[in-house]
Amino acid sequence: MIPDWLTTLAAAGSAALVNAASTDVWQTARERFLRLLGRGDPARTETAARRLDALRRSAEEPGNERALAEARSAWRQRLSDLLEEHPEAAAELRSAIAELPPPRAARVPSVAQENHASGHGTVNAVVNGDQTNIRTAPEAGGG
Repeated sequence: MIPDWLTTLAAAGSAALVNAASTDVWQTARERFLRLLGRGDPARTETAARRLDALRRSAEEPGNERALAEARSAWRQRLSDLLEEHPEAAAELRSAIAELPPPRAARVPSVAQENHASGHGTVNAVVNGDQTNIRTAPEAGGG
């Protein structure tokens, strides 16, 4: 069983790698991860190269959020397997992550909302999420 901290490290490595696939640091990231994943074995290195190149192609496609989410999951599992088999690779993975730019935050669209009520009117508004309104009858003589 892989310790929790290695699972967390694999998730961080996956996020950093997938993020780097669409940036100008890709070639550097690719080389680092080839060494990490290949572990000096030509067959493993070739398999890693094919997978990394497929990731790059996927990252370059417009509107690919679902594919990138799937890639993060797949790479998290690959890195978890690697760390389970080679726990000594943790330091190398940490170093590779540190060299890459931090993952970009999701772009949240800007929303402007203006609401007005007059007289005895009520405004209920929500931009994202849920809203529950429970109306009660006014107290007798109070309103």
